[in-house]
Amino acid sequence: MQNYAITHNLTPFVSMQNHYSLIYREEEREMFPTLKLFGVGSIPWSPLGRGLLTRPIGAETTRGKSDRMLSRHENDVVPAVRTSVEELAKKKGVSMAQISMAWVLAKPHVSAPIVGTTSLANLEDILGSLNVKLTEDEIKFLEEKYRPLPVSGHV
Repeated sequence: MQNYAITHNLTPFVSMQNHYSLIYREEEREMFPTLKLFGVGSIPWSPLGRGLLTRPIGAETTRGKSDRMLSRHENDVVPAVRTSVEELAKKKGVSMAQISMAWVLAKPHVSAPIVGTTSLANLEDILGSLNVKLTEDEIKFLEEKYRPLPVSGHV
């Protein structure tokens, strides 16, 4: 589509909304390199994995109990990745949401994540991720338990 727009003197795309988080990284294989090639920004949605990356395994929320879409975000890698996020959050003295969002913000292919929250307190917590800097080793630690997944459509 980008090439069509360019060759037909139309305005090319400048950004793409895509599904991307520590528990769904399939965009890294093909989409992000393509976006880079065409100079298109990435605006990922669900960067906190529909809240799964904001709380320890077993912790429930009101939304989590009633969210019918949540099961579509759960997969075999989620527990291991959540455990890594929780461990690093404790080590750095910040929330799991801050660690998860700091990871997204550390990615050069991300222009700006789409943040959805159910409260001002959660938004303020997420904003704290702007002050969390992850080292290369910490980023590797968060990523090492991820395993490739089938590409999902719009979930």
